[in-house]
Amino acid sequence: MTDNFEKIRILYKDGYRQHGDSPKALLTPKGRNSLRFRAIDSFVVHKGIRVLDYGCGLGYLYGYLLEQGREVLYTGCDIVPEFLNACAKKYPAGFFKQIDALGKVEGEFDVVFSSGVFNLQTHHNISESKAYAFDKIAALYELAQEVLVCDFLSTFVDFEQQDAQHFSPGEIAEFCCRRLGRRFQIRHDLLPYEFTLVAWKDDSVKRPENLFSVDT
Repeated sequence: MTDNFEKIRILYKDGYRQHGDSPKALLTPKGRNSLRFRAIDSFVVHKGIRVLDYGCGLGYLYGYLLEQGREVLYTGCDIVPEFLNACAKKYPAGFFKQIDALGKVEGEFDVVFSSGVFNLQTHHNISESKAYAFDKIAALYELAQEVLVCDFLSTFVDFEQQDAQHFSPGEIAEFCCRRLGRRFQIRHDLLPYEFTLVAWKDDSVKRPENLFSVDT
C-alpha cells in the first residue's frame, strides 16, 4: 500500500520539477481552481476563520482567499515537501506542514477543505482505494468544527483516465448519511466533470417540527 502513495508523491514531485509553480504540477493542466474554490466562499465570511487545506498543493486556495480579502487562519498540509517549501516562500503568514498519507492531522478547524486529494487510486484494488478515501474523509470531518468541503471526480464523464478515481454522487450521499451526517449538499454545478460535497457538522434536528436546528 505504501508503494502506491510513494508513486503518487513522485508523480507530483516530477510535475513540480517539470512545470514549477503551475496547475500542471498538480495534474490539473487546465487550472480553473477558482471555480472549485467557490464552494468555500460562504464559510469564510468572518475574520479569523480557521481553515485547514488538506492536500494544499501549491497553496492556491490561500492565494484565492487573500485575493478576496478574506482574513483567515490558514493551515496547509501536503505529502510533497517541494510544494510546502514553495508555499512557505509565497505565503509567510500561512502555516504549512508535511503529513504522512497514512497518519492523522491534529488540531481543530472551523472549515476543512480538500480538493483533488482523492482523484487518484491509492490502492491497486479500487474497493480498497475508496475505503481508504472514505476513512480519510471521515477523519477530516471530525477535525471540522463547522463544515467539510471536499471535491471528487464524477462518474458522469466522457472517459476515465488510468489510475483516476471517480465517485458517483449517490455513493457519496450514502457515505455521508452513514458516516458523517444528514445535513449535506452535493454541488455538481461548478465544473461539469467534478462535484463537491459540503457536509455540516451540526445536523441536529428540531422536534417535533423535524427540521434542522440550524438553517443552511
